[in-house]
Amino acid sequence: MGDNHYQRYLEHHARVHDGGTPMTEREYWRHRHAQADAAPGVRCC
Repeated sequence: MGDNHYQRYLEHHARVHDGGTPMTEREYWRHRHAQADAAPGVRCC
């Protein structure tokens, strides 16, 4: 149910964005929910 989404984001960020500062967990979830609201057709409900 999304338990590991932030952890996966951190792993991706470490691999792809060398030396950059990742979003905090709070920032990550705000961004994720904003993206879902911007593109409502991509979710099931």
